[in-house]
Amino acid sequence: MGEFWVVEGIDGAGKSHLLSRLTDSTREAVVLRKDTLPTSGDPRADERLSAMHRLTWGYDHAEPVWHYPDRYWLHTLACWYELFHHVHVAPALSSGRSVVVDGWHFKHQARMALSGDERLQDLAARVFSALPQPDHIAKLSTPAHLAAARRHGNSKPSEHGAFVTGEATTSARSFTDYQTRTDLALGSLLTAHPAPVHTVDSGSGAEHLLSLLHKKAAP
Repeated sequence: MGEFWVVEGIDGAGKSHLLSRLTDSTREAVVLRKDTLPTSGDPRADERLSAMHRLTWGYDHAEPVWHYPDRYWLHTLACWYELFHHVHVAPALSSGRSVVVDGWHFKHQARMALSGDERLQDLAARVFSALPQPDHIAKLSTPAHLAAARRHGNSKPSEHGAFVTGEATTSARSFTDYQTRTDLALGSLLTAHPAPVHTVDSGSGAEHLLSLLHKKAAP
């Protein structure tokens, strides 16, 4: 069996960029990005994942999606990750290859921890813990103010805390404040997780992650 790696970080941390560089640099692992999924050989499964992705992440930014119940989003996200793992991750692991993906449930669970709703937090912990869990976690250390600069003009209200505030604010300050809080909650979740957490820099993250993968692959 290969090892399951996830790259975590706040919005704008550089996960997609890191995985793009990793794709070009390694044959040690299967690198998967949810926004650019490969075909699986099962057109119906690919179509289902594509439709789920569009509804979960590809919606019009003007749609006030934070008005939908938090529990709707919790179960929608869990469904996506479960099917994504079944279609793309599990087969690669079974073939002996390691897999690296751009994020798992942790950032979403961290956001729900900011809700102040203890029942939601408890439910999220139970639902997300039932998903397949990673063997290793690489956490990008990107500061929130740098992420805000990267996402300037291309961020969604949800990335500014709309699910907490109920407002469609898109200022740099709201992004930085919300992402800073999310990063703290994310750090707490990852500290409590049994998988090893490797902190990587967004600039040299690909090289760092490659070295870690090579070490794990060595006999």
